[in-house]
Amino acid sequence: MVRYWLWLATREGIGLRKMHLLLRQFSTPEQVWLADETALRQVEGLGKAPSLEDKKLDGADKILSDCFQKDIQVITMQDATYPERLRNLDDAPLVLYCRGSMPDFDAAPVVAMVGTRKASGYGMMQAKTLGFQIGRMGGLVISGGAYGIDTMALKGALSAGGPVAAVLGCGADIVYPASNTGLFRDICAHGCLLTEYPPGTPALGRHFPVRNRILSGLALGVLVVEAPRRSGALITANHALEQGRDVFTLPANVGSPTCEGNLQLLKDGAILVEEGWDVMREYVHLYPDKIVRRSRPIPMTLTAQEQAQQTRETERAERSVAEKPSAREKDDKKVIDKPQKRHYIDLHGLLDTLSADERAAAECLQEGPAHVDEIIDKTQIAAGRILAALTLLELKGYVTRLPGRRFSLTEHQ
Repeated sequence: MVRYWLWLATREGIGLRKMHLLLRQFSTPEQVWLADETALRQVEGLGKAPSLEDKKLDGADKILSDCFQKDIQVITMQDATYPERLRNLDDAPLVLYCRGSMPDFDAAPVVAMVGTRKASGYGMMQAKTLGFQIGRMGGLVISGGAYGIDTMALKGALSAGGPVAAVLGCGADIVYPASNTGLFRDICAHGCLLTEYPPGTPALGRHFPVRNRILSGLALGVLVVEAPRRSGALITANHALEQGRDVFTLPANVGSPTCEGNLQLLKDGAILVEEGWDVMREYVHLYPDKIVRRSRPIPMTLTAQEQAQQTRETERAERSVAEKPSAREKDDKKVIDKPQKRHYIDLHGLLDTLSADERAAAECLQEGPAHVDEIIDKTQIAAGRILAALTLLELKGYVTRLPGRRFSLTEHQ
């Protein structure tokens, strides 16, 4: 029954890896719920899991009631409508919440379009144009629904007739940002809002980095439209590579801080994109009856409201950049004719500036590189919170993501 899936998915202090371990051991969430302490102790690798001793189903019933009242579908991993691409991930969410009509992700060439909230005029126009082109050629565009690139990509795809989907870092009943109320209404009419968070869950900063793995997991490829050097969009690109997805990016505006991430992706081998067909031709052999090449349309323009929003975000970004030197400027100050010893960043003096979760994760990594599951086991902090903490540490430049979901403190020259 659905209520047992909700019960298991909401257990605190248990990461998704352990939840999947329990499902392999007991087959169904109901059997996990029925398991006593003795049976649970026999699950190798489970460790301490006190939240499994709480057998109350009130929380699950409350979620079901909220979903019914707000017309939100609950989709579990056992349901036929659960996307197969997502189901195959090691950290697949046990439950998805869907508002609107969920497209058949597995039967469509899905492209995730991501980028900075503080987009330039170039980035905004390119996102809207590429979203339109990919949608018009038969692609299913998904994004995160934030300001900037996300919003423009979804608007472009909607202009092509959809379908689209926005993957949220909050409950499906929460509109964030509030200015996207109309956009979310249009998305529900031509696709869906999708999330792993129950109704009423606020848009907390730690949710969005965790959400990114779902964006890349649903897609065949991730298109990074515009991203600074340290951006959540690059985290999504990293997830894509780990999941075996393609990574695309646009030619960068050299010298612009908002495009430094694009340059790095191109150096790392991302597929160069100048128009929508550069993405769609990679999948025409998989969907020959769905992908149709059309003549290159005239680039879309921004409305006055979109232009005003873009101007405000760009001014904010420029103020932020002016206050601190770029990574390249810092590199230019280094003495290049004197070899410097490599060492890991010392977080000792920085711990007071970190959140409790970030501090716990960083302290684990001071012992050496570790797999995310090791960090979860050592800290006994919920998987979602640890993943968010590691992502924030990565964005701050303190932590480096390694292959195989491993992390280490950043090496500095």
